[in-house]
Amino acid sequence: MRLKRHSSLSVVAIALMFSGCASFEPGLRFQDLMRARQPTVKEARDGLEVAIEEFATTNKSLMAFDGDIAPYGVLALLIRVENKGAGNYNVQKNDIKAFLRGHRLPLLSGVEAANQAATSEYAGKALAWTVATGPFFILLWPATIAGSASHTQSVNRRIQQHFESVELTDSLLRPNQMAVGFLYFKLPDNVKSLENLTLEIEPVAEQTSQRLSYKLSLPTLNLSGPVSTPLASTTEPKQGD
Repeated sequence: MRLKRHSSLSVVAIALMFSGCASFEPGLRFQDLMRARQPTVKEARDGLEVAIEEFATTNKSLMAFDGDIAPYGVLALLIRVENKGAGNYNVQKNDIKAFLRGHRLPLLSGVEAANQAATSEYAGKALAWTVATGPFFILLWPATIAGSASHTQSVNRRIQQHFESVELTDSLLRPNQMAVGFLYFKLPDNVKSLENLTLEIEPVAEQTSQRLSYKLSLPTLNLSGPVSTPLASTTEPKQGD
């Protein structure tokens, strides 16, 4: 009877774990990014239009990443470059730079951004679930620990894949083509609002190798809390400062 009761409790606990524990369900997929959106700022020159949409504020971040990632030190910006002209243009991630108060922000890969921000956010949700399960977790900790660890690894892989799948890639834009995707930048610790945030973008004309220079200034963005990251953040001084 005890064995049967223990088995029944195990089934209940595991069912609670997978139905009640944290999951990862972003509201935006890559195909959604291809649709027309309202940018935060945009600029057009020689038929090439560059638009930036912020995803640092809480609601926007939750929509795209199912988590508030800026307080974990990750600034996500949606970049959209559309070629409405006659020539071809190269758009390279390394030619897109972000500056906060005159200091350059390091560029993060999709995996680096996911590891720093989203997995930390998920770990917090998982911890909250552990506390919430209370007696079930204490009574059946071997089963719940094993199941939770496996579930966490699975979700973390999905998070990394999502950050990568919506990341901007290097592109050669021919007329009537566009490149769209997120770039991730590392924010310094203790920042509570993003003031004097600018992006510099330099697409290159394929035929002439001429660079088009764009400098877009974003409005002040207030974060839900001060930035706090596991490792000390560093910024690079802007050349000429």
